[in-house]
Amino acid sequence: MQYKKATKIALQLFIVTVFTKLIGFIREVAFGARFGTSVKADAFPLALQLPNILFASIFAAFSTSFIPFYTDIREKKGEDEGIKFTNSVINTLLLASSIVAIFGFIFSKQLIMLQVHQSKELQIMYASRILKITIFMIIFTSSANILQGFLQANGNFTKPVLSSIPFNLSIFVAIFLSYFEPFKKFDIYIVAVGFVVGYFWSLVYQLNNSKKYGFKFYPVVGLKDENIKKMIKFSFPVFISSSMAQLYTFIDRYLLTGTSTGAVAAVAYAGKLNDVVVGVFSSSISVLAFSTLSNLQAKGDKENFRKFFVSAVNSIILMMMPFAIGGIILSKEITRLIYQRGNFTIESTLLTASPLMFYCLGFVGLGLRDMLNRTLYVLKDSKTAVKNGVIAIVCNIILDIIFIHKFKHTGAAMAFASANYIAAVLLFISLRKKLGSIGWKRIAGVFVKALVASLVMGVFVYAFKQKFIYLTMPFKYFAIYTSASILLGMGIYAGLIYLLKVEEVGLIVKMVREKFGI
Repeated sequence: MQYKKATKIALQLFIVTVFTKLIGFIREVAFGARFGTSVKADAFPLALQLPNILFASIFAAFSTSFIPFYTDIREKKGEDEGIKFTNSVINTLLLASSIVAIFGFIFSKQLIMLQVHQSKELQIMYASRILKITIFMIIFTSSANILQGFLQANGNFTKPVLSSIPFNLSIFVAIFLSYFEPFKKFDIYIVAVGFVVGYFWSLVYQLNNSKKYGFKFYPVVGLKDENIKKMIKFSFPVFISSSMAQLYTFIDRYLLTGTSTGAVAAVAYAGKLNDVVVGVFSSSISVLAFSTLSNLQAKGDKENFRKFFVSAVNSIILMMMPFAIGGIILSKEITRLIYQRGNFTIESTLLTASPLMFYCLGFVGLGLRDMLNRTLYVLKDSKTAVKNGVIAIVCNIILDIIFIHKFKHTGAAMAFASANYIAAVLLFISLRKKLGSIGWKRIAGVFVKALVASLVMGVFVYAFKQKFIYLTMPFKYFAIYTSASILLGMGIYAGLIYLLKVEEVGLIVKMVREKFGI
């Protein structure tokens, strides 16, 4: 019953995630059509990155640590103490984020110059002005991240995902306004305002939904709260790990600004495609697994903990493997299908497709890395997660320097994919020592089956592409043939996996049949 219920929730979460990611995807297409791979498009991700470097490390540490601590407090001390703890965390972050936002506004140019080659004067000008606006988004994202964890800990996985709808709608409005006077001359800055407003409405949405679970906001700063102190102590290793990840991104962006104009934007567009696939098909499973594993761990149910862990890992492998192989084969076609319109030209497509191919190569590693990291946090072994994470990030930075120097902007994606596999291997080794025998052979068996099925699928997709698809053909026919190749690949892979009798697929098929009375 535990697995049927979990699978049913996962399917619901998957549908909602697909819907919201599609909206976000359309947003990126709209942004690409408006700004292409121009200097402004290069500057925008640089300005968005700075708030992340300054504060996302703390967000990641607190939000990762929040669910296990909140769940434990609620189980042992009751709902009221859980609500008080949540308010303490939110108010502490609100105070800290406000101070950081003011600092970022005052020193925006100096902060931008830390991550841009000095020769890129126009990039520096645009990015520093955009940062004066986007820095204030951290005030809203700090609270939203905690409320997201609060909702997930209370068994609501869909509402946090749906909070991206008001966020994206605000940006759509901003992009639309940027085409017309008097907003046209402030085009990129209007979009920056749209981001901040979007995060505000996202917070309001999550706040309203949290009230249904008894949450009521009230001012209480929990620096003297023993639970907050324990959480900060637990979060510190996670903070170090997140900071290392942000350091990698900082170096990555800096190296990219030394390449051709449009390189930063191209890698960002490819990264967004990467985020969509991982967010829809991997993170849905990881988010569900994190909360479920937290509850099983709190109850001391080790047997079901191990079984659910293996099923979650196998599900990620099954989901991500065909996207990795298919994405490598169709990287140019997917980029044109999604992005090429307006100011996003054929040159922009080619510039974006090359890093996309290597992002696709890393899909499985990235999905597994996220899942395995979350499992260690559930086990409250953040030190091991940090140790492995730091090693992987150091490798990522070294590979970034080597690959970008040799392969230009494509090297950034190559380094990212390689580092994710290194991290996944290290995490598997650590968890094997910690969990012992839980069915590692079963995981290896599913990996081999998924790889074989994906490679066979890839042969058919490649043959279809060579026969029918040309990058310069009219868009109508291009869209039809590219979509047909994707559907062909999906059908072949699904059929092969079903014939190979993978247990997780059987559970999903059985649940769908029961749901629809087939």
